[in-house]
Amino acid sequence: MKQKGWIALDIDGTITLDKYSVPQPVIDYLGSLSRSGWRIALATGRPYAFASMALSKFDFPYIFLAQNGSAALEMPGAKPLFKNYLSPSILRTVEEAYEGIDSDFVIYAGYEKGDYCYWRPHRLSNEDLEYLDDLQKRQKEIWRAVESYETIENDFPLIKCFGPASRMKKVADRLRSCELFEVAAIRDPFHDGYQILLVTEKSVSKGDALKKVFALMGRGERVIAAGDDENDISLFQVADIKIAMSHAPESLQEKADLIAPPTQDCGIIHALQMVLNANR
Repeated sequence: MKQKGWIALDIDGTITLDKYSVPQPVIDYLGSLSRSGWRIALATGRPYAFASMALSKFDFPYIFLAQNGSAALEMPGAKPLFKNYLSPSILRTVEEAYEGIDSDFVIYAGYEKGDYCYWRPHRLSNEDLEYLDDLQKRQKEIWRAVESYETIENDFPLIKCFGPASRMKKVADRLRSCELFEVAAIRDPFHDGYQILLVTEKSVSKGDALKKVFALMGRGERVIAAGDDENDISLFQVADIKIAMSHAPESLQEKADLIAPPTQDCGIIHALQMVLNANR
């Protein structure tokens, strides 16, 4: 079958609002597109283990881009395609970005290690401890409490910073000034008032990962991308047609060709149908 191209989709806020599942009509529709010659890529800030819960009913081939593009796996067999991880040597720079800030960051070990997370409870306020307790429970992850990050010897995919927007702006500005990292700021879709920074290696983003997939598997005639937050801008940069969800920030919507109906109404189906029907 002739490959028509790629449909690259964010997960949270784009194809689902649920932590652990995707609406069956969305699964069925994406499956029909896959069988008709479209390749599907799902790009997310989630680790592989957490995303697997929501994607467990996907019974067709797709590419999974984990933790903002730090790793790519060919699904449903979880065959590794590539990864681009951070070195422990950069942790001193991240520590410096937190000077004068009463909080801390966490480190994800990668899908090869079961996506467990290193954290330092003794450095966190009660408010942050409550937030991370909720995060750990909702993502059903294994967390390893440590006194120091100096014991980390292996490369890892992602650092996650969290907190109110004012705090995150200060940390993000400091990290970006180093020119060592890719820093994506997103709203926590499950916790009002908190912002998350996804910190990856400098050359890592959803869009860059998708370009690497194209190099391995071909680009096809068209690329359609859809997302709902600022870490999806890089997807838009490599797409021919760009879809923003109705609740997306203005910075994303202004780059979109189409604004999709609300996610709770399976708006991604309507938006994709409009795009595909218009180009027949």
